[in-house]
Amino acid sequence: MPISPNFITTTTLSYVSSFPTALVWVLAFFGVFFPVKPSPPVNVTHTQTVQGQLVLYWDPSQSAASPDRYKVRYTFNSTWPVWQVVNVSGEPRVFLDLSPRLNYTFQVRCSLPGHPYLWSAWSQPHHIYLDTVSYIPEKVVAKPGQNVTVYCVFNDRSANASSAIWRTNIKHLIPGRQYSAINRWVSQITVLPSQNRIYDLLQCTQEWNIPYSQIYVEGAVIDITCETNGDIDAMTCSWEKDHWITLKFLSRWADVPCVEMERRESSGQVVTGETRRVACQPERQGERVKRCTIHPLRMSCYKLWLEVDSKLGPVRSRAFYVSPTDHVKSHKPSNVEGVSESSKVLRVTWEPPLLPVEGVQCQLRYHSPSTVSAHPKWTVQSPMGASWSEVRVADMCRVYVVQVRCMSTRGVGYWSDWTESVYSVPLNRRAPDNGPDFWRVFEDDLHRNITNVTLLLKHLAMEEQSYCVDGLVVQHQTSWGTIISEKIGMVSSHSFEWNQEVHTVTVEAFNSLGNSNNNIKMTLGRQFKRHCVATFQVEVINSSCVSLLWSLLRNSSVPLAMVVQWSALRPQDKDHTSTGGGPWARLPYTEHSQYLKGDFSDHDQYGFTLYPVFADGEGELAYSTAARGDPAAYMLLMIITFLCIVLFVTLVLSQNQMKRLVWKDVPNPYNCSWAKGLDFQKVNTMDHLFQLPGVLPGWPLLLPTESFCEAVIVDKKNTPPPPATALERVPTIFLATGSSPNSIFSIASLAPGSASVLSDPPSADSTAASSSQSSVNYTTVLITEPLVRLSYNSENGGGSGSSSDEGNFSANNSDISGSFRGGLWELETCRDGETGDVQRSCSYNSVEEFSVTSEQEEDGGVKEDKDLYYLGMDYEGEEEEEKELVLLKIGVWSSGDCSVGSNVLLRSLDEDPKRSADFAPVYLPQFKTALCTRQPKREPQECLPQSVNYGSA
Repeated sequence: MPISPNFITTTTLSYVSSFPTALVWVLAFFGVFFPVKPSPPVNVTHTQTVQGQLVLYWDPSQSAASPDRYKVRYTFNSTWPVWQVVNVSGEPRVFLDLSPRLNYTFQVRCSLPGHPYLWSAWSQPHHIYLDTVSYIPEKVVAKPGQNVTVYCVFNDRSANASSAIWRTNIKHLIPGRQYSAINRWVSQITVLPSQNRIYDLLQCTQEWNIPYSQIYVEGAVIDITCETNGDIDAMTCSWEKDHWITLKFLSRWADVPCVEMERRESSGQVVTGETRRVACQPERQGERVKRCTIHPLRMSCYKLWLEVDSKLGPVRSRAFYVSPTDHVKSHKPSNVEGVSESSKVLRVTWEPPLLPVEGVQCQLRYHSPSTVSAHPKWTVQSPMGASWSEVRVADMCRVYVVQVRCMSTRGVGYWSDWTESVYSVPLNRRAPDNGPDFWRVFEDDLHRNITNVTLLLKHLAMEEQSYCVDGLVVQHQTSWGTIISEKIGMVSSHSFEWNQEVHTVTVEAFNSLGNSNNNIKMTLGRQFKRHCVATFQVEVINSSCVSLLWSLLRNSSVPLAMVVQWSALRPQDKDHTSTGGGPWARLPYTEHSQYLKGDFSDHDQYGFTLYPVFADGEGELAYSTAARGDPAAYMLLMIITFLCIVLFVTLVLSQNQMKRLVWKDVPNPYNCSWAKGLDFQKVNTMDHLFQLPGVLPGWPLLLPTESFCEAVIVDKKNTPPPPATALERVPTIFLATGSSPNSIFSIASLAPGSASVLSDPPSADSTAASSSQSSVNYTTVLITEPLVRLSYNSENGGGSGSSSDEGNFSANNSDISGSFRGGLWELETCRDGETGDVQRSCSYNSVEEFSVTSEQEEDGGVKEDKDLYYLGMDYEGEEEEEKELVLLKIGVWSSGDCSVGSNVLLRSLDEDPKRSADFAPVYLPQFKTALCTRQPKREPQECLPQSVNYGSA
């Protein structure tokens, strides 16, 4: 046994000698008196500190003086006790170090000061039992939201507090961050008790058979639900059952509203009323809910709460105030009926319950039964206060399952249970018109000499929703007139046995108002069948349609209908004329081909059987086969179509790519300064695209032809200056196109002053006798100072420029000289500002229909004559051609004399052909102005180009 270091342990004895006691009695007999024996200590108890120390306490007897010495003895064997004694001085306590799971018994005695050998008797025994762990505190009462700290002491010193694993209510683990070890044998945790439980259990190990710490929660919010029955004479309350302790259900009734009762008790007032414990139903095995019923029931207010007894006193849950009328669950409605009307309306009626007295509102739900889904898909309607409801449905002949429930109109309480399922019935207005269409399949039983007949029934289609079909009736009529009827449901097939005698079968449709009148009759018999079908051909059009064509014999009667039955053929099928089952169709007789729709995509070959049907039976059947087209051909066609589409898309994409490559260097006109303000979506935009401010309007940019001519105009030497007049002569070059293909260019100087010169252009052969109208392409060269010779002087740094425009002139209304000087045709000025006389040169090109006889004068004044140069095209001969070439070679060309705009077309005939091959593009302006800056020369020159232009022939 471990020994505390502060005390002395005496020797353990199995008996106590009686010699000192006898000596005391002897001395007392002779008159020798001793001090009084002290009384034994009382209130022996023990406690365990949060540090894990076990302490034994006691109190001295009040009748004796204060003792200063004590003896403590203990043992753990109650049958054969072996005592161990511990001497204690000073304080009435001793620290113990006990082993777990042993029952110890402790006793204490004391002695007075000055009498060390006079001991009191032993105290009452005190028992101590230590489990593997101990909890401090073992039981505690807390309030919702209040933290609780619990210590776990490991009495088995071989264990360690760091291995503690805390749990609540045995199964809920607590995160490790909420607890810690304060020393080797003690673990500490701080938890927040549950707010919806009246107590919690707390453990620090994973063993099940160990004690736990109990945390009671005063005022816990426990969910108590109450439900008043439909008769409003009993109220049953329930809550989740606790597995560890038994709770008492208490109630108090007061004849005041619940709001008033709760207000009074919260303010501390005493509400008079009866408090009683409510009787509860016996618990069922496995049931997790505890139920108690209050009966009889009063209609005011009840205060309900749960209570548990503990060593710390009764612990109560939070009270609930309940009014029975606010928790009523009414009875289910009765007499529920559902009718489907012809207007596709499902009408449901019911009888609501009588209580509560303020009335009820009911709710309807319905669904159509389905064999596919095991769980029905309900359609729930909104609550209503009436005793009937109407809903739109898709089909009046479909059966619907209907259920109804009700609750108080105040919206408080509970819904009643759903009523039992009720199946709707259709509201028929008349009996069915027609019976179903059907066909038969034979299966012979050779052993019994009978035939099994299977009727294949088609779905009965109704044109109007005024009735429904409840089922079918199969009537069998024998040759003796016996009729046997058999009712069947809405099935797709029906079988019966036939003894191969003449037998008539009729299938009728019926409902609650009667049977159908227009029905199909089929006569079964083994008699001879007439041969009536001459030819029967079948052609498969596609996977869902075939074409049927038949013909009858010449003397054959026309059948009532033709029944076609088909089935897929396999290579192993040898008997193609089998009467086995398969899809079938009843077709009206016609002399033209019939189209039959079906599924013909599963196999390549199908067999078709044709049955002519007469009033007295069937005719001899006809058989034909049909095969689907080779799928490879369809695949090839699809591949070709796909490749064509790919090729087309490729061409479109490549064309767009080529456009992007060709036009990527073309500038965007919207980014150019000259195009600002222009709308290229308008038609007349291109007419003004190249028109500059102050310039005459021009023609469109496209040339009439793609033939180009070039000419060099040479002014004669020592030409006298013209008289100083308001108008100046304007040299004009006409590029005329003759009708003869053998025409050449010729240049002639026209005499100025006479307007008639224009009507008689100079040429080798006179064309006065030609037609009155001729198409003339001409170029006008405008020179404001024709007598001043122009030359290029590089020392003066003369600038040059170019512009282009288009115009329209006629021989009888063009006033070129008057229009150009100082007017619209002054496109640019020379850059040499030091020269006083600036020379300008302009050219104009146009296409016009000239009249042979032009007008003499214009109204509005006399105008100066113009120097006109007429350029004609004519191929007359080698001599004339050589003269023309000599004349053209006289011109002296220098690439630096004119602007860049005119260098492309103006060249010398002796120039390198590679350089001269650079002609203008196809689309050129008909008018182009070449501005050259000239410095006047005193030295005369033989010839000098003044202005050059080009035109189109």
